[in-house]
Amino acid sequence: MKVLEIITAEEAGFCFGVKRAIDLAMEAAKSNGKTQVYTLGPIIHNPQVVSKLEDLGIVSVESIDKISDGVIIIRSHGVEPRILNEARNKGLHIIDATCPFVKNAQKYAHQLVKEGYQTFIYGDHEHPEVIGIYGATDKKAIRINNLEELYNFNLQERVGFVAQTTKSPISYKKIISSIITSVKELKIYNTICNTTEIRQNSAALLAEQVDIMLVIGGYNSANTKRLVEISARTGTPTYHIETFADFSWDWLDGKDKIGITAGASTPDWLIKEVIEAMSEEKKDLNMEEEEITEVVEGDEENKEVVEGDEEIKEVEEVEEVEEVEETEEAENIEDDEEIAEFKYSDNDIADLKKGQKVVGTVVEINDDGIYVDVGYKTEGFIPLRELSHRSIENPAEVVNENDEIEVVILTLEDEEGNMILSKRKADYEKAWEGIMEAYDNNEIIEAEVTKEVKGGLVVDVGVRGFIPASHVAIGYVEDLGQYIGKTLKLKVIEVERDKNNVVLSAKKVLEKEREHLKDETLKELEEGQEITGKVTKLVDFGAFVDLGGIEGLLHISEMSWGRIEHPREILTEGEEIKVKILGVNREEERISLGLKQLLPDPWEEFAKKHYEGEVIDGRITKIVDFGAFMEVEEGIEGLIHISQLSRRHVKTPDEVVTVGEEREAKIINIDPDQKRVGLSLKELEDEPENTKTQKTGKTKVESKDQKEDELTGPATIGELVGDIFDREDD
Repeated sequence: MKVLEIITAEEAGFCFGVKRAIDLAMEAAKSNGKTQVYTLGPIIHNPQVVSKLEDLGIVSVESIDKISDGVIIIRSHGVEPRILNEARNKGLHIIDATCPFVKNAQKYAHQLVKEGYQTFIYGDHEHPEVIGIYGATDKKAIRINNLEELYNFNLQERVGFVAQTTKSPISYKKIISSIITSVKELKIYNTICNTTEIRQNSAALLAEQVDIMLVIGGYNSANTKRLVEISARTGTPTYHIETFADFSWDWLDGKDKIGITAGASTPDWLIKEVIEAMSEEKKDLNMEEEEITEVVEGDEENKEVVEGDEEIKEVEEVEEVEEVEETEEAENIEDDEEIAEFKYSDNDIADLKKGQKVVGTVVEINDDGIYVDVGYKTEGFIPLRELSHRSIENPAEVVNENDEIEVVILTLEDEEGNMILSKRKADYEKAWEGIMEAYDNNEIIEAEVTKEVKGGLVVDVGVRGFIPASHVAIGYVEDLGQYIGKTLKLKVIEVERDKNNVVLSAKKVLEKEREHLKDETLKELEEGQEITGKVTKLVDFGAFVDLGGIEGLLHISEMSWGRIEHPREILTEGEEIKVKILGVNREEERISLGLKQLLPDPWEEFAKKHYEGEVIDGRITKIVDFGAFMEVEEGIEGLIHISQLSRRHVKTPDEVVTVGEEREAKIINIDPDQKRVGLSLKELEDEPENTKTQKTGKTKVESKDQKEDELTGPATIGELVGDIFDREDD
């Protein structure tokens, strides 16, 4: 009987850029409802994937002229900048799935041309990726596909190179090496995707170790063709197939080892489909060989061999049961046998077999496990380790007597005659069904956080689920431990069942809820409305307040009637406050808020209580070149102009006042409309004798008539004499 060994290359199938493009397309198909979704050309060079996307309603068109409205997905190959501009001008919703490596190639090529380099693009002239890079240079670059084409051009002093991302790094180096001494200045950008090099090296290495190579991928895929060339170069017979339907068993004549690799546009399910189909086909052929041997030869010797095989099979089954019983982690249990749904009748003894999923009733609970009646001749026993995927000490934490539970039969009779069951495995299968359904349908599930680990949280979804720290909440979470024991709403964002890997996101659920809430809030907000919100962030110029799915800005100038240096003087993050809507811009989703508008206007009270000429106490709050500001009441500041600081000449205000100083000042004017008050310190100073002036500004000189007037009038001689004596005493 022939034994075939199938080996898959370490790097095969979707690359990062292609997987990202497919994920964006799938998301667009699910989230855009009745809006038509298009891809500009096949999203990848794989007809099977394109067909699946068409089933989801995603239409591939070759020209943007055929699209009038809807959603357009730019495939991973990228497009010329002019096409993006056309899409914007048409008002199309653009989902740009261009591979980041391709974007870099476009950027570098554009930069080289702009800097005046003679720019070469190494790649297939008509490949969509190369056309996009060429367009990014305004078609000023030169496309070459090999060294011979390069020799057709006269090289200038300054030369620059970029390459198609899927080109062979070795051939790229050869081209560069051939001209490195021929130019004065050479600028090279290595735009070949590193995954491409790893994939190609992996294919070459595998091809040297096997008898035949199969390369799976679209016939029009450039990177798949490159893998075929590289594999064939080793001398190993190499065949390019799109699906298993293209495979021929004749290729395996005299071959035992089969190597399999796949292009970057080949999905994992297609690779798996080929491997499984080959395995099933091989199994069928082997079975046919056994049947032919039995019928044609039919001798006792062969009969003994068959019986021997059955004995070996029984031994293998026993060993397999023991292995399952020794398994400690439910995640590692993998059973190739089909687990069939089965529920027994109370009146019959069930015809059970190993591997079946059955429903039974809990009849007894003890410290070591539980007994379950499944309608068999004996009750089945579930050991503690097979009761739950969690580590438990008391079975009563999981089940109660008379509970109906699903279990999987591990063995009908162990060495002591007991039927051994597993609730853990049944739960494991059920959990994976729920996870896959939630993932495929973009559904929300709930799970309890069990512990914090490096980089995120672990949740119980029937299997171990992981929430990266960046997906726990919308913003940064400093203390992840606060979520332990909490039940979160989650979306499944990544599934790898063969690796028992489930990645979930609470952030995506919160973002969706927030988006819906934002739309509702925006509809209801009106200028002048008073609303309660939560302070989410304090910055130097103000505070952001969550109004329900959308944040508004409360500027520092709108927080208080008085002067404040920082919002933290009156607000704290997380605080709920009542604010007034000052403005709503629905197009740009901007909302301006006010807090002081809900407080009494101090100017109205000040204008009622105070008057010009009044002396008032205050505190110097700020000094400027033209004077100083004094706070005379909370929220009210008056200006002391530099000319009103002193009767003497003042060069700078800090000669007279300092910030924080308490002073008296005289109100010289009040303007309630402009909300201004003028103050004076000069008016409170005594006028020096030697600087008394007339209104003209000249020194006041008493005339003879004035002096006589002062001496004229009703005065006695005694008064005059007394006055003289008084002055002498002085």
